[in-house]
Amino acid sequence: MSRSAQEIKARCSSILKDEKIIFLVEASSSPSAAFDMIFAATNDSDKAKAGRWLAVLRRDYLEEYGKLFPLKPSHVSNDTAQTEKEIRS
Repeated sequence: MSRSAQEIKARCSSILKDEKIIFLVEASSSPSAAFDMIFAATNDSDKAKAGRWLAVLRRDYLEEYGKLFPLKPSHVSNDTAQTEKEIRS
């Protein structure tokens, strides 16, 4: 049975603001791995299930996942750019 992106988002909504869980989902290779990693880190099966659903969203609906967590290039940081002059000083 295929689930819609909306249904999957509803199932993972409880963890969408939890940076630690999102980091673990990002680091996982599959929904099952996400579950295992989150459960090992939190010992909370509800968070692990929600994280698994977030990983399913990433796998099956990458565009919808990208709307929740826009990717920024790895070379972009948070206002820490230095000018050439600052680097030489």
